[in-house]
Amino acid sequence: MTAMRPITRTLALLLTGLCATVAGAQSNYPDKPITVIVPFPPGIVDGYARLVATKAGAILGQPMVIKNQAGAGQRIGTDALAKSPKDGYTIGVITNAGVVSGPVLANAVPYDPIKDIGYLTMIFESHYLVNTHPASGIKTLAQLVDKAKAAPGKLNFGSTGMGTGFHTATEQFVKNANVTMTHVPYKGESPLLTDLIGGQVDMAFSSMASRAMAEQGKLVMLAYTGDKRSALIPNVPTAKELGIPHVSSGWLGFAVPAGVPTLVRDKLISALTAAVNDPEVVANFSKGGGEPRALSGDAFAARVKRELDEMRELNKELKISID
Repeated sequence: MTAMRPITRTLALLLTGLCATVAGAQSNYPDKPITVIVPFPPGIVDGYARLVATKAGAILGQPMVIKNQAGAGQRIGTDALAKSPKDGYTIGVITNAGVVSGPVLANAVPYDPIKDIGYLTMIFESHYLVNTHPASGIKTLAQLVDKAKAAPGKLNFGSTGMGTGFHTATEQFVKNANVTMTHVPYKGESPLLTDLIGGQVDMAFSSMASRAMAEQGKLVMLAYTGDKRSALIPNVPTAKELGIPHVSSGWLGFAVPAGVPTLVRDKLISALTAAVNDPEVVANFSKGGGEPRALSGDAFAARVKRELDEMRELNKELKISID
C-alpha cells in the first residue's frame, strides 16, 4: 500500500493540472472565431441571424462566422449542430421548424431536440396574420367562423407547405375555432398569397410582411395571432380578443450541442442577450414585423418542450408524416 502512495499523489497532481487547464480554457473563452451553423440559405431570416451574430461577436471579442447548411426543413443544419464539438466554438441558429415540427412530423430524425441540443437564447418571434380576400365578402373573424360552421369542409385554407409552421399553426387555429376546413398546401408564401388574392383559397395565415397587401386592398386582415395587438397594425384584433384561444408564431434562436460547459454557455447567453437589446437590432426586427426576444437557457428549453408536447398532441389527429 505504501508503494502506491506516490502513484496516487502523481495522479492527483495530474488531475488537478488537467482541471486547471480546462478551467483556464473556459475562462479565456473565446480565444478564436466561433462558427455559426445556419440551417437555411441566405435571405431575410438569415440576415436577422447575421446581424445578431455580428453584434454578439463584437461583445465577445471574436468574430462569429456564418456557415449555411440548408436542407430537409432545417434538419440537416440542426443535426450538424447537435453533432458538433461541445467546446462552444460551434453554435447554431434554430427555429421551431428544426426543433419542434421536424422532430415530430418527419421520419427518422437523427437528433433528439431535448437531449442533444443546449438552448441559448430565443432572439426573435413573429406572429401570423389571419387573412381572407376582398371578394369573399368576409369582413370579420366571426363571419369566417360562422361561414365555416355552416358548411363544414367547404371553405379551404392555404399554407406554405405540408408540415410547415404556417400549416400546423393554421390547423391548430381551425381546431381551436371548432370548425372544419380543407387544407391546400403551396410551395412557399409567395404562390400562396397570389392564390389567396385571386380567391383560389378562402383563408390563409401569412407573415407580417404581407400587411402591405392588405393596406393596398388586396387582402383583408381578420386577426393577429399574438398575445396582444401589434403596434404595427393596432387596429387588427388578436384571435384571443375575438374569442378564439389561439396564439402562434415562428421564432428564431441560438443553440449549442448539449454538454457545452456552463461557463461557456453563460458567456454566449450574455452576449446574445445584449445583442438582441441593441437598438439597431430592435429597430431591424420591429420594422420587419417581429418582436425581439431574450428567452434564454432553461426557460427557452421549457418553451421548446411545451411546443413539442403540443405538436405531438395535434398530430395525433392530423397524422402528418413528412420526408
